Amino acid sequence: MSLLCLVRHGQASVHADNYDQLSSHGEVQGRALGEYWSANPQRFDRVYVGPLRRHQQTYDAVAGVFQDRGLAWPAPTPLPELDEHQGPEVISHHRANLYQQAGIDDPSYQDVDKQESLRRYLKIYQIGTTRWIRDDLETPSGLESWAAFRARIQRGIRTIMSQAASGQRIAAFTSGGATAAAVGLALDLEDARILELSWRVRNAALSELLFSGGRLSLETFNTTAHLTEDQLTYV
Repeated sequence: MSLLCLVRHGQASVHADNYDQLSSHGEVQGRALGEYWSANPQRFDRVYVGPLRRHQQTYDAVAGVFQDRGLAWPAPTPLPELDEHQGPEVISHHRANLYQQAGIDDPSYQDVDKQESLRRYLKIYQIGTTRWIRDDLETPSGLESWAAFRARIQRGIRTIMSQAASGQRIAAFTSGGATAAAVGLALDLEDARILELSWRVRNAALSELLFSGGRLSLETFNTTAHLTEDQLTYV
């Protein structure tokens, strides 16, 4: 039996022009995970990293702790299939209509504080992505559909499983939606349940899958024993 530990990236830069980089808080979360793993008998035989900058930076934060302590840590294996879904891009395309249909002022046109702007956006995001996975919101040309995203995650998980030797421990740095889709694969969940799970995955949280041969099962989901209460974030 082998173990795959899925790591959601640390907090990204929510209010910055470029979301795809860790915030200072996200860097703290990544190092906290590295400190937790290095202080416990947690060793991994192989580590995969998704294609986003925040995936790599979270890996780097963990690896940096191991390096500082003179401990071995595997070099990363890039795996593009661990990329996040394109729900944000779909919502951006339909943004104006979604705000109008929901009767919510678009924060991009209003003088509102950052927290209120984020609250409004997250409400629209949940409404929009729920419609998107039901094919009630068109996937713009050039973007990946929800069905294609789920198929991609399945390919990525099967690739990891096929490359693992029996009894190996593997870590994979990815995103919340990808984590939820992998858990959905293990539990045979429908789309709506996977989307709900994706909203619950905390930054730098761990979810563990056990596998042997072609069998895949869930061991733990969304654990954050390595984080203090004030380090917990969802966005």
